[in-house]
Amino acid sequence: MPVLHHVAVTVTSLVEARPWYDAVLGVLGYRPEIVSERICTWTGATPEILVYPDEGDDRSPHTHGRPGWQHAAFAVDDRTMVDAVHRAVIEVGSGTVVHAPREYDYMPGYYAVFVTDPSGVRWEILHAPSISANT
Repeated sequence: MPVLHHVAVTVTSLVEARPWYDAVLGVLGYRPEIVSERICTWTGATPEILVYPDEGDDRSPHTHGRPGWQHAAFAVDDRTMVDAVHRAVIEVGSGTVVHAPREYDYMPGYYAVFVTDPSGVRWEILHAPSISANT
């Protein structure tokens, strides 16, 4: 069965993005692996997260709904981790809380927060009783 090995995103500034990713991914059990001016990576759970600086002249942040990345979702084992990511984004002071933690009607007990990094890349952290973080 295929396994998602890594997710790579491009940001407008590694200097601005790194504290955000350290905070959010740290809550999820990731740790920084490679830190340079050309790439930052976080390892721990699967997938590995790779963050690259932008290339070229277009430095505009990603806009949700535009072709390209929509969002990625991490399933976690309990609601406290969803709430911890929410707090981490607020405390780091960059990025955006798009939708504060709440229940959604996607399935019974589905509880999630939607956040964006400083470049507008959207992430969802969710807990649902029928989904295990280990599956």
